[in-house]
Amino acid sequence: MDDILVEMTSLGSVAIAFFGAAFCLMQTRHSRVSRSFAIFLAAIAVNNLPDAFTQVFVSLPSVYASTADLITWPSSFFLAPLFWLYVQILTSSEQELPTRLARHFALPAASVVVVIMVLASPPAIREALFSNDSQPTSAGYVTLMVFMGLLQLAVFPQIAFYLVLILRRLSRFRLKLRDYYSSTEQFELRWIYVIGGLGSSFWLAMTLLLLGAVGFEEAPPSVVILASCVGFLLVSALTLWGIRQRPPLSPATEDDASATNAQPSGKYEKSALSPEASERLCRKLRSAMEVDHLHRDANLSLWALASHIGASSNYISQTLNEVIGESFFDFVNSYRIAEAKSLLATTDKSVLNITYDVGFNARSSFYNAFKRHAGQTPTSFRKSMSKRDGVDDITGQPGET
Repeated sequence: MDDILVEMTSLGSVAIAFFGAAFCLMQTRHSRVSRSFAIFLAAIAVNNLPDAFTQVFVSLPSVYASTADLITWPSSFFLAPLFWLYVQILTSSEQELPTRLARHFALPAASVVVVIMVLASPPAIREALFSNDSQPTSAGYVTLMVFMGLLQLAVFPQIAFYLVLILRRLSRFRLKLRDYYSSTEQFELRWIYVIGGLGSSFWLAMTLLLLGAVGFEEAPPSVVILASCVGFLLVSALTLWGIRQRPPLSPATEDDASATNAQPSGKYEKSALSPEASERLCRKLRSAMEVDHLHRDANLSLWALASHIGASSNYISQTLNEVIGESFFDFVNSYRIAEAKSLLATTDKSVLNITYDVGFNARSSFYNAFKRHAGQTPTSFRKSMSKRDGVDDITGQPGET
């Protein structure tokens, strides 16, 4: 029963991963993101093939079954760097490949080399490697066994290493979002943190599985089932969220892309924007908030603002950073907070209603931004500006005393 459960979950992982890979390859926009994710899903599918088709492999002669298992073995070394590569491309402004990419695939390449060495070795050595009862017979056998053992142990610190890299990348990405969006919550890729948690659980389960294999003739069935179930959940969640994900630092629509000439790069040394043009653009930006009230749009983006005032998004970013001294996020939210202060002081509107009226899309976001700007909560500010005690900050009606 345990073997059947493991085989079913692995087969499900293979099917879901291949479906996700095929779906991504059919996407035409943001092709680099889609293709990197498709390659990652394909590696997942290949990695699960031995467990998914255990009954098929069992029916084969042992040498063929072991060879098939050996061929799929390197895929486990590709998983962590491929997912890291996908996150790198997804969180970049132009979906560019990271520099010095080759070194991240040194360990996977080493595993491929070892597999080729095994397949090219004499039949006696291959038979000794694939047989549990065989003893070391030659220097070639010992060398291959040492290489394979070291590589197998290296995959666990490799996973932990790339989880740390991904978390660091996401931390920087959350700050970068402030140059593009006035509300960042929906673009923060929190699903990757969930995947990281599941990945950590899977890493722990596989570590226990390895320790069990070392300490016992067979790993405890409960550990095997746990690793298989966590792996299935991990693949399902990855595929579901990944195929729906679009790069947040790219224009959401073709209209947004055509309305701007460049993306904000953070470096303006070669910019043709003169000080006079910056001042004019600064006035347009303030007019867009003070007269047109664009800050009330909870989904306002840099590209939408650029389209509204007819300027390059790169010039807007430069003006915000160099002239106004604020990120796009802080610039827009300062107007939201200013209007919220006025409404809190002069109306009986509830805090929740004011939250949405001024452009915030969540009460928690409003409270955090308000406290950061005003040094106190909206409720405290209202009480300090008015003597109307007992006003409930949710309903706007007098509360019970």
